[in-house]
Amino acid sequence: MINRHTHPEIFQGQLKHQHYFEGWYLKHTSTSSKESIAFIPGVSLNPDNSHAFIQVIQSHPVRTYYFTYPLESFHTTDVPFSLTIGDSFFSLTETRIDITDGNHHFKGQLYYDNLTPIDRTLFTPNIMGFFSYIPKMACKHGVMSMHHHVNGTLTDASGHTLTFKDDYGYIEKDWGHSFPEKYIWSQANHFPKKQASLMVSVATIPLLRTSFIGHLCNLHIDGKEYRFATYNGSKITKLKITDKHLFLILTKKQWRLEINAWLDDAKELKAPLNGAMTDTIKEGLGGKLDFKLYHHNQLIHADSSLYAGIEVVKMANINVD
Repeated sequence: MINRHTHPEIFQGQLKHQHYFEGWYLKHTSTSSKESIAFIPGVSLNPDNSHAFIQVIQSHPVRTYYFTYPLESFHTTDVPFSLTIGDSFFSLTETRIDITDGNHHFKGQLYYDNLTPIDRTLFTPNIMGFFSYIPKMACKHGVMSMHHHVNGTLTDASGHTLTFKDDYGYIEKDWGHSFPEKYIWSQANHFPKKQASLMVSVATIPLLRTSFIGHLCNLHIDGKEYRFATYNGSKITKLKITDKHLFLILTKKQWRLEINAWLDDAKELKAPLNGAMTDTIKEGLGGKLDFKLYHHNQLIHADSSLYAGIEVVKMANINVD
């Protein structure tokens, strides 16, 4: 039987659940079109309005769309992983999109190869480390590919064709009943100097009757991984956040990672609250992200991306020094 902790891509829930959501996030960037587009297929289970959905966010400028489907249109397989909603199909090797609400239509086919999974051990079966084993957390997170190639074409809601030729993609997901009350998240994998990919999240994590600020950060540079996380002894030594800017320093022993991210444009996405997609967050998909990695105070690598996804939810004006 497949291990759900080490394979977060497979459906983690059951359709009989109440107050539950699960959503996959597949991001693609077309450098020839200078646009990014992410598809978020998922399921919302609640007593009032259980349904499947495909959410779309595209930039630049940022536009968002939410397409709903009857629950019966949601189908998944474990080996190999696949997800079908309506006439659209998602897997770790391709995405076939055909979604419409009568006013907006997305159609195309994208192929993935050379996926970059994160390093895994028994202690860290996925990006959440040992927290992956804790049941009934409000929200769990998984990363399937930090970086991979994307090829294909896609027609967007305006009738414009996006062409992907050896471009880059990223795949992650969330599941549980609600997003954290406060969090920041950013991801980028278009860096000009080296093949690099970075994802980072800082959030308030409820645990028993209290909560704490936890963080996850994974950085890939030319095939080597650098992990900074609450569970492996990493510390937040500086955190400054506004509505438009994030400055974060993470340290782990002799390693230091500095991240600067700027959110230039954002639009609302639907988000889960007790399983229902009734909350809203704002995400930008064309922000700027800079990072610097140091070892023993010596700069190892610095790079910058203009295609960063960024979310800041109720964390503005929080400083940690």
